Amino acid sequence: MKNKETKKESKIFNIISLVLFVISITVVVTFGYILLKFNAIPTSYLVLLLLILGVFYLTYGLFNFAWNKKKIALIIFDVIAVIFMAIQIFALVKLNDTLDFLKRNFGNNKYTLIYNVVANKNSNYNNINDVKDEEIFYYKDLDDDSKLQEQIKDLKINNFNDNVFDLLNSVVTDNKIVLVSSGFYDTMADNDETYEEKVKVIATYEIIFEKDEEDVNVDVTNTPFILFINGIDTRSGKLPARSLSDVNIIAAVNPVKRKLLMVAIPRDYYVQLHGTTGLKDKLTHSGTYGGVKETIATIEDLFDIKIDYYMRMNFNAVVNLVDAVNGITIISDVNYPFSCHTNKSCIIKPGYNNLDGNCALAFSRERKAYQTGDRHRGENQEQVISVLLNKITSSSTLINDYSNILKALEGTFETNLTSDDITSLVKMQISDMKKWDITSYNVNGEGDMTYTYSYPNQKLWVMHPDYKTVETAKAKINQVLKDS
Repeated sequence: MKNKETKKESKIFNIISLVLFVISITVVVTFGYILLKFNAIPTSYLVLLLLILGVFYLTYGLFNFAWNKKKIALIIFDVIAVIFMAIQIFALVKLNDTLDFLKRNFGNNKYTLIYNVVANKNSNYNNINDVKDEEIFYYKDLDDDSKLQEQIKDLKINNFNDNVFDLLNSVVTDNKIVLVSSGFYDTMADNDETYEEKVKVIATYEIIFEKDEEDVNVDVTNTPFILFINGIDTRSGKLPARSLSDVNIIAAVNPVKRKLLMVAIPRDYYVQLHGTTGLKDKLTHSGTYGGVKETIATIEDLFDIKIDYYMRMNFNAVVNLVDAVNGITIISDVNYPFSCHTNKSCIIKPGYNNLDGNCALAFSRERKAYQTGDRHRGENQEQVISVLLNKITSSSTLINDYSNILKALEGTFETNLTSDDITSLVKMQISDMKKWDITSYNVNGEGDMTYTYSYPNQKLWVMHPDYKTVETAKAKINQVLKDS
């Protein structure tokens, strides 16, 4: 009787072990498929990993079907199989999250235009229904507004063709109701810090369009290229196609030599906007008139370069990203403490400072605490980006905060880099783990009050370029690109 019970228990154990083997084979096949689909693991590493797994599961399978197998050995195989499965399932979840993230955020072919209906702060208008019978002055920009016209067809629209900022000012002076691109609204608020205290946005229209962009087709692992890093800082916190271009960094990348040069351009650089004549304007205003394409074209004209890729993000995303990695440490290079003018609670001391997301953003925006103003702000932005990149790419951060990083980045940026470009760069880096030589340079200039293309009747603070520093930047960029 006891012998029969022992045989029965052994049979049940063998069945359980066989089921476990079948499940583990299913998991490893799925794991291998996802790894191949991800295409970010170097071939040599992938072959070695699959070979190890293949040998183990082949041995495991043969042992499972052997007649004279020992129970203790099979238990050891089962335990190892369970451990392998746990690791693979964990990795599968992370890989699937990554693939979904890359698919949603890289190579995205849509962009959004945002329009604001603005009224006087002291008016009784609080939503679009309150102004259905009122005259609304609309400034049409160069974008296709056919979808917008469909949404506002029941409103009493009066087209306005003079200076858009005079129109926005009339909300305060004449109690007009106006409809303009959110980019123009942000520009008005940027140049008049009290403007938002005097008006209110009572309605917003978001219009989604398909992008019309050519494929770049650059082998990012073997060919030097230029990436334009463009940070915007919208009042809405969203990612409209037209907005102030607050952070402008040219990144010259040489993947062969592992060299990266970041050139920061002050937002108030007084330049000829691409396609315009007459008065020059602040570089930041280029994003208001023509989005990232206009900013890129203007910078290409200034530096005589060809920008291949761009990464455009709402700089408010810095808050989420810094918090996702539990803060960053920056160095303040001035010998006095100061309170950031955009967030008075953020006190920056000389030397090392541990910052959360809100204070990292405030530090990135700071210019009033420095004698060199906007130029120093560019240096701060470069430091935040560099420190953040180093922390994100550290192995401990990737393991502990990986999911938080993806959530923080979700929907905060747009780029013409594809998911294949990103996985190719990751694959290249993993294959040899070479250290990158990262350097930076800031172009300089002299501050002045003058008229601009955007504000022909009002003087604004601008920075006249020091063209010697522009020429130096061009030489440094070309050196990185040619150093192969």
